[in-house]
Amino acid sequence: MATYKTTRLQAVNTILSNIGQSPVTNLDSGNPMVETAEVILDEIVATVQAEGWAFNLEYAYPFTPDSGDKYGRITLPDNILTMDGAPYSSKEYVQRGGYLYNKTDHTFTFTESVKLDVMWVFPFDEVPEAVKNYMIIRAANVFAGRVVGSSEAVRFGQQEEVLARSSALEYETQQGDYNIFQGDNGDKSISAYTYRPAYSIYR
Repeated sequence: MATYKTTRLQAVNTILSNIGQSPVTNLDSGNPMVETAEVILDEIVATVQAEGWAFNLEYAYPFTPDSGDKYGRITLPDNILTMDGAPYSSKEYVQRGGYLYNKTDHTFTFTESVKLDVMWVFPFDEVPEAVKNYMIIRAANVFAGRVVGSSEAVRFGQQEEVLARSSALEYETQQGDYNIFQGDNGDKSISAYTYRPAYSIYR
């Protein structure tokens, strides 16, 4: 059955092609160019998601104390970029040592679940296709700039990156149901996450 989802291997080969390198058949070849392309791709995947998109923002996500933990701690997943409990509580929460920490009461102990607005970071394979394409073009330009350092050797350019980002933003507006008055989830009390990616279309 045919698949139309871009793989990590395809992404790396696109990045390599930007400086005229031949494609590879696997990512475990030991080729330093491939390794560098992967490092830059991972960097861009994290950087782009840190802007906050409909696919990686989740509201009122419940975190409950760990079952069997005598201290009542809440273990946080490693793929949390940011979190905010302000819309649901007057207390301030942060991530500390892999656990949720209550800065207001100076404690790791929780007796009930806590709701947080969360920004997740997902691996490349789990990102929507429109955003993947933008990540690939951006990573290709960064890769060419760092590895070659010559604009003449770069096949993709700023214009291609802007167009790719525009497509990602079009997908974002369809998925996010944004308006100028409400937060992403329609709750007027949540104003922190109103269409974040738009500000940086030409970055």
